[in-house]
Amino acid sequence: MTVDITNAEIGKRIRNLRKECGYTQEQLAEYANISVDFLGLIETGRSSMKVQNLAKIALALNVTTDYLIFGTTPYKENIRINTMLSGVSDSRRKQVEKLIALFLAALRSEEDE
Repeated sequence: MTVDITNAEIGKRIRNLRKECGYTQEQLAEYANISVDFLGLIETGRSSMKVQNLAKIALALNVTTDYLIFGTTPYKENIRINTMLSGVSDSRRKQVEKLIALFLAALRSEEDE
């Protein structure tokens, strides 16, 4: 299996997500703690980046690094849930996960009836 990953493809995904989030290059660069010039090089595919910078950009855009690299993670289906959970503490997040599991179990049992 061959994987063809280019800087241009990754940069295009980052640029598209940045625009979808309504961020300027300056805002995303600030959120990811990188320079605006470097972000511009990344978005145009003229520069690669270290894994640490990829992770910072993914966190700032609230997506997985898998999506940025491969473009395959179904992030759009989960973006609303991820956005809601982003401001929740770890202990509260575990409570939310339990509530979601209970809710899904109830839905499944209704479907079985």
